[in-house]
Amino acid sequence: MLYKKISMQKYENLHKIFSGSNRNTFKICRECGGACEHNKIGTLLPGEEEYMAKKMGINVSEFKIRYLDVLKMDDGTLIHVLKLGKLCPFLSEESKECNCREFKPVFCKIYPLILTLENEKINFKIDNSCKLSRKKACRLYFETAIPLLSNLEIPVDWLRYVTSYDNLCFDYDQLKEYRRRKNKYAVFSLEELLSLQKAKIEPINLCVDFGHDFVQKVEEPVF
Repeated sequence: MLYKKISMQKYENLHKIFSGSNRNTFKICRECGGACEHNKIGTLLPGEEEYMAKKMGINVSEFKIRYLDVLKMDDGTLIHVLKLGKLCPFLSEESKECNCREFKPVFCKIYPLILTLENEKINFKIDNSCKLSRKKACRLYFETAIPLLSNLEIPVDWLRYVTSYDNLCFDYDQLKEYRRRKNKYAVFSLEELLSLQKAKIEPINLCVDFGHDFVQKVEEPVF
């Protein structure tokens, strides 16, 4: 199944308006050590690989080989994800800094804001397990990204695939060994992916009710 790609201009607008970090968030993330990156899979939105490749000044084919793998769903639908392994392919091992901070994957940039599907509608919530969610100023800051995300017009059918694995935890050591049999730009079936979950760990439920003090939840369809 093919989805309408989100335009480069919409990605550009989001990154121009929403930085994804400030003095408050950077300090908290630095102290945390990036717990959100462990044992998870980073997914790119439809067409995001083309936007990021252009920002890096390389062609899409080279971008895919360097940074991406593919998840092949049961019906043949292909989902682009960051290269599966212990570290994000954009994270510098020496400086511990992100090499694509100005145009990093949207799902990474907006976290702890997450997208959920409820009654075939896309809603936005904040993951209460993230330390950023415990500071009111940070929660309010990330909620400012909601209108920008709405403008992207993310396909509901596409997000349904993503939510089928996005709340799972994976064994990176096992994944690293398994991946040695694959090409640089590897295709993983959903069945293969599910076999590489961490043993005896329940899936993490990110759809949390945070109360009504200062959390915004979009009840109506956003696109």
